Amino acid sequence: MTNALMNTASTVESIDTTFRRLSEKADMLYFFVALYSNYIGKVRHYGIGPEMTMTEAHMLNSIALTPGATVTELARRWERTTGAVCQTLAKLDKKGLIERKKAQNNSKNVLLYPSELGFAVNRAHMMYDIADITETTNELLQHCTMDEIDNFYKVLGVYLELIRKDQYSGK
Repeated sequence: MTNALMNTASTVESIDTTFRRLSEKADMLYFFVALYSNYIGKVRHYGIGPEMTMTEAHMLNSIALTPGATVTELARRWERTTGAVCQTLAKLDKKGLIERKKAQNNSKNVLLYPSELGFAVNRAHMMYDIADITETTNELLQHCTMDEIDNFYKVLGVYLELIRKDQYSGK
């Protein structure tokens, strides 16, 4: 075998070894994202009102916590396009969970408010989330310390900032 072929074979082996070592943990993140995407898209019933996805429930929560929010504000908060937010809002509107009102000072601006049913569903969703987050934390504590869980969320926060930085830079 010539030196060039040996170097190429060695380089390929090195790339394969390095990739496998690095991708093992990265794959865990990819699988988590894929599974979580399915999880948040699953339709749930929160004990009152219509079934909805977690995306819809959390959008409703944003509206309940900041009544009078605009589509643009929600898009910015959730880092989504206004079109994507409008699709979610259309679902909430069809289910009778939100109301749209024109701003008094500018009739082009539409302000979003939870309906009476929307307030009740949001409260039920918040109670569901409190129970679910508590249960998940307790399950994690069977395998991790609270410091490890806190560190996970710290790393997750830094990772989110890296992703945002990449998105804004066009990577």
